[in-house]
Amino acid sequence: MKIKTVLLMLISAISLACAAVSVDKEERHAKALDTNNDYLKKTSKSELGYWSMRDCKLLSDGVGEMVAITGYLLEESGEMRDSGKEERSDEMFDAAERTSAVSANLAATFSAFCK
Repeated sequence: MKIKTVLLMLISAISLACAAVSVDKEERHAKALDTNNDYLKKTSKSELGYWSMRDCKLLSDGVGEMVAITGYLLEESGEMRDSGKEERSDEMFDAAERTSAVSANLAATFSAFCK
């Protein structure tokens, strides 16, 4: 139960962080495009440093897979703990924690380059 709660809190925190970064970035982007600077109005998103939609879709899919893997590892950790395999359970939990960190980094990358 604790593991599921931690996972839900982690996913919620990642979602909130991504949303906050996205809103801030959209506001800055809108301000840049609202100026009378013709160069900014004529540049494409890729010229501003954004990635292609295809690359962003691949990254988004990767984040989803990493979150799913994290959930699986946490589930396995809980089952092993229930069956008395404490050491193996701790290893699975550590793996889930590392996978979760990778997915958070990928989500931050998505927010930076794909909005």
